[in-house]
Amino acid sequence: MNAGTTLQLIQILEKTVSPDKNELEAAQIYLEQAAQTNLPEFVRTLSDILYHGGNSPVARMAAGLQLKNTLTSKDPAVKTQYQQRWLAFPEETRAYVKTNILAALGTENNRPSSAAQCVAYVAVAELPVGQWPELIGVMVNNVIDPTSTEMMKEATLEGMGYICQDIEHEVLIAQSNQILTAIIHGMRQNEPSNHVRLAATTALLNSLEFTRANFDKE
Repeated sequence: MNAGTTLQLIQILEKTVSPDKNELEAAQIYLEQAAQTNLPEFVRTLSDILYHGGNSPVARMAAGLQLKNTLTSKDPAVKTQYQQRWLAFPEETRAYVKTNILAALGTENNRPSSAAQCVAYVAVAELPVGQWPELIGVMVNNVIDPTSTEMMKEATLEGMGYICQDIEHEVLIAQSNQILTAIIHGMRQNEPSNHVRLAATTALLNSLEFTRANFDKE
């Protein structure tokens, strides 16, 4: 999408929270048509809007929600279909979107983090088929790096929690030590942020299935 179309999309996304029913319906129709016309390009532009901190919090949050909704569904059959569709996107498009959503972690002021949800649902599609192998390492580093901001640690732990909750547990067994290290780091008593500790505790609850082996070893 060109700059003019991107600007128009930002304005439409901001109308997805409009109290005016007509504006809301028009926005939903526009978004559905944009997705049907060229879904890879639409998703790519949504990731740009989420990534750029200069956009309004509403536009960024709505972009994240729209992106997430192209990746997952409460209906398991539809969810599988969406994951297959994502994996069929050009590799360059997927790489571009992943770079944007990962870089957006910790840059939002709203809770929960839209970027965390996007990262998680791409991960749930890609990790089981051996894609995005570096992701968990990057996320662990986000949490344990002493220079990471509170929002970075919180959003990353949120994302870990979503991944642990939604993915087949066997997929992450090899990385369970790393994940547990990051979660325990976020739960430390000397972690000054209650938000970070809460996100870490939630991630721990979501990860119990595959981290149980670590506790059993202990």
